Order: sequence, then C-alpha cells, then structure tokens
Amino acid sequence: MTVSVLVVDDSAFFRGRIVQLLKRSPKLRVVGEASNGREALRMAIDLKPDLITMDYEMPVMDGITSMIEIRKQRPIPIIMLSSLTFEGARLTIKALEAGAADFLVKSQMDALIDGHPLLIEKILALVAAKNARTENKPPPSAKSGPAQTPSHPAAPKSLDRLKLLVVAASTGGPLAIRQVLEVLPATFRCPILIVQHMPERFTQAFAERLGEHCRIGVEEAHDGVALKAGHAYVAPGGKQLLLAQHAVLCAQVVADHDGRLYKPSVDVTLGSAAKVVGSGVLALVLTGMGDDGTRGGKLLHAAGGVLWVQEASSCVVNGMPQSLRNAGLADEVLTLSDMGRRLAMLTH
Repeated sequence: MTVSVLVVDDSAFFRGRIVQLLKRSPKLRVVGEASNGREALRMAIDLKPDLITMDYEMPVMDGITSMIEIRKQRPIPIIMLSSLTFEGARLTIKALEAGAADFLVKSQMDALIDGHPLLIEKILALVAAKNARTENKPPPSAKSGPAQTPSHPAAPKSLDRLKLLVVAASTGGPLAIRQVLEVLPATFRCPILIVQHMPERFTQAFAERLGEHCRIGVEEAHDGVALKAGHAYVAPGGKQLLLAQHAVLCAQVVADHDGRLYKPSVDVTLGSAAKVVGSGVLALVLTGMGDDGTRGGKLLHAAGGVLWVQEASSCVVNGMPQSLRNAGLADEVLTLSDMGRRLAMLTH
C-alpha cells in the first residue's frame, strides 16, 4: 500500500523539487499539488491524502491557517517546510502548537538517513504511527473507562536524591515537553536540561516560546552557565550539550566533530549526565522517531539513574520511547499528565 501525499507550496520550482524527492520512494505517491492555502484546503477534502507537506508563506491563505482548517475536516499529519531563519523558527513553533506533526527546514531537503531523503523518512514514520494509533483504538461500542497506563512491574525508584532532570524528544516533542513542564512550580527541586531535535536558531525560538508557558525559567543553554534549580536549559541546535562539575553543576556546549546525525543528541547528553551526576538523574524520553537516547540510556541505567518514557498512544511517533522499552531500560511508562503531576510535587 502506497502513502498518498499532497504537496503545497506557492513556488512551482520548489513543488517540483519536493515531488522529485518523493518519487525516489516506491512507497509514496503524489496525488496533487497546490499553490496556496485555500487550494490546499479544497484538494485535501477532495483527494483525501494520507499526509500533506505545507509551506508557510503563500498567497490567498497562509500555511498555518490552511493547516488548521484542514485538520478540522481531516486530522491528518502535516509537515511544515520552513526557512532557516529566526522568523521561520518562530512560525514553526507556532505551527507545531497548532497541530503540525513535524517540520523540515528547506535547506535540509537532501539530508540523508541510511541513503534515503529525510523528508521521506518523516512521511513514512508519521503515517505509520497514525495508522497504528487508529488500529489500536477500541471500537465505538466498547465501554469507556480510564485509560490504562502501562508501567514497569518493579516498584518505582525513589527520586529523593534527584539532582538533575533531563527531558528529551524529537518528532512531536515541542508540545509534549510543554505539557510536562508547564505544570512545574518555580520552586522545582533541580535544574532541567531539554534535548529537542532542532536545528540552530530554532532552539532559541523554542526556548523563548516555552518560557511564555512555564513558571520555571527557560533559556537556551550557553557554554559555562551554572545550572540553577527551577530553571530549564534548552540544548542549542547544531551543538552538543554536556555537563561539568565545578563548584556547581555547569553546562558545556561544544561543537560536534564526530558527524552524528542528531545535533543535539540525547545519547550525548545522557551519557554525560550518567558520568557527572549518576544516580541523581531522572530522564524523560518522549515522542520521537529513531532510537536516539537508547545508548545514553544504557549508560544512565548502569549509573543508577531513572528513566521514564512516554506511553505509546499519545506519541506522535513512538520510536524513541519504544527503543528504550525494547532494551529493558524504561523504569516507568507514563502519560504526559502523570509525568507532570509527579514532577510538580518535587519542590525544594
């Protein structure tokens, strides 16, 4: 079964480039092209694509408005295509909050994962995840009841010695991270590191927007900053976030010369947290494609740290949490609301 895609962009040149990329995969079929948001809305209803790629700035109706109207009719995944500018980043965060499943910077169109364009990987992962959620829904006639939250059979590990919280995510992460952190009090017990797969410029816009919703302080991390309790530090895009213990716990922001796919990488930050802080670390691994976090999770687990992962049904893509579960590293599997509720009780 092929995945049908509607391509939306006011540039005929760029639409052609996207179509050319998608034709590389026999699993994808482009069912239409639209040059503005209003045309996209009509074609989305008529053609019923499995997914839409959507530009932001278009005549007649902009991309975010079109996305909102389309999702009122059919809640399908929409990937927003952005420019690598601060304004593009700001609009991307706004689109993700409004319901976009993911985004891609236009300059990354030719980036490869295992020999395939990144856009293709995102499309296939998002549609597969949506189909899996649909298949796992109970029939309409089933009795409603409280959602079951899977949990690790072992007793929950104590957080009495908590010194550092790490929150990690990829696809679907910005909204999930906000849902967890916006309930925390300003008196939260320890510093928080946020590792969200985003390019440079985007992490600054994400930090600023997240700070508008939270009582804790939020900022983009910079090299040498002393980490304070009740504050969150977002790993900068294009760099790696490490830790160093001096008189106090400090962030180290370094360039990545090892050719890693993810910059920032959850594996890198968790590995550093395991080495520097050890058993005083609680890591939350939320929605995201791939397995970033599993190698670092093994190091953290060996050091006595605690790992919580997001339960599958609420993930935009369940790759990162599922990888940790498959490796036997998840201490607990929780909903976002349960994570926030339990963390909110951890004050000074």
